Amino acid sequence: MKTMMHWFAGFALASLPLPAAADAAGDPFLGTWRLNKARSTIAQDPGVKNKEFVFAPTADGVMITETLEMEAENGKKHVTHLPYAYGKVTPQPGPGMDAFKVVKTDADSALWTVQLKGKDLARLQVDISEDGKKMTFRYLWTAADPTGKVTGDRYVYEKQ
Repeated sequence: MKTMMHWFAGFALASLPLPAAADAAGDPFLGTWRLNKARSTIAQDPGVKNKEFVFAPTADGVMITETLEMEAENGKKHVTHLPYAYGKVTPQPGPGMDAFKVVKTDADSALWTVQLKGKDLARLQVDISEDGKKMTFRYLWTAADPTGKVTGDRYVYEKQ
């Protein structure tokens, strides 16, 4: 259960990295990102076969489209569309969560928090590499670990 919550929280948190008035040409988060499991460190993989995010600008902010394919589901793809606005707590439907908030720390980094009923469930740091070709998710804290210990998991996505 804890592992699935990590995957769901990672998906949820990935929904918020961009400002509503983002300059699409210069925003490093925009685009298509595919999980590279070989370059990632995942302690307990729940069986993800493929995972892809597409971040696209909209009039009100950003739309993220996630496509998730699980090993055990014989090619069945789960597609989710989530709109959001940067700088605000954004309501989101999702398993075990109902809102996100994001704080950009600089042009290439953000801190994302997933919430349920106003309480923080997980916090991640998301960084774009200097060359703009890699996006890394790193858990800083999760309520699923009562010790508060930082997990060593790193999810590496490559720009397509």
